[in-house]
Amino acid sequence: MKRLLVPLDGSPLAEAILPVAEEWAKEDGAEVILLRAFLARPRLGADDSELQVRAVDEGEAYLKANAERLERRGLKRVRWGVWYEEPEAAIVQAVAEYGVDMIAMATHGRSGLSRLVLGSVAEAVVRSARVPVLLIRGQSAWKPWATGKILVPLDGSESAEAIVPVVERLAGPRDLTIVLFKAVDPLASTALSETPTRPDQLMALRREDAERYLAKVAEALWGKGLRAEFAVRFGRAAETITAFAGREQADLIAMATHGRCGLSRLLLGSVAAGVLKGASVPVLLFKAGERVR
Repeated sequence: MKRLLVPLDGSPLAEAILPVAEEWAKEDGAEVILLRAFLARPRLGADDSELQVRAVDEGEAYLKANAERLERRGLKRVRWGVWYEEPEAAIVQAVAEYGVDMIAMATHGRSGLSRLVLGSVAEAVVRSARVPVLLIRGQSAWKPWATGKILVPLDGSESAEAIVPVVERLAGPRDLTIVLFKAVDPLASTALSETPTRPDQLMALRREDAERYLAKVAEALWGKGLRAEFAVRFGRAAETITAFAGREQADLIAMATHGRCGLSRLLLGSVAAGVLKGASVPVLLFKAGERVR
């Protein structure tokens, strides 16, 4: 990772991402780019150009102060920019202009960022950006790779597996363990049964199918010299993922934004919202179909 984009909106809640971004950047020697994007809304009869100049000046002073703070904490490469544009559009454009490898942002803040999970900003960014998006919910007590584990929820689809190349690039240099995980909904298992099988037998078959699938993905990772393990649990996807992440003390949850069984509706459905709401660690999202740089 060479460049990390950190959108800020002037609020302490949005700034909660800074310690996490700082640690990621230090590990990779990456450049951090701070971004402030907004559109001042002119009052009736007000001069829009005057508002724009004032807003840009305030934004520059704010970003400069944060950049200097990061530099004092040991980051060698920090730059910043103020964009007079709607936040989601500015973030996506900045990714292309600066050659950004990852976006890091908090799930709370002002001017739309307070609705980051269910609002338009995160949805537009994850849908449009061609790079992974690292999200945290509120204040984070993240300790850099304390357990060395990345939890990767999969659902059996190629779309969900789009996150695997991203995780490979993270895990390899850091010698992290990739924990492949599949949540099997027992109610869905019963509903999908086509033969008169006892519930316990059906669940055992579903577990075996899930384990065979995860083992195949794990074998590909082992073949590349990566650490990998896998686990299957019964339960509703979001709750089961976050509960398992907590028990395993995973440092990161990484998932694709498309797939089956809820993952195809990751941003607007219940899975991502539930994972982001319940996770105590950062969540890395990547749009299926994009190529890893």
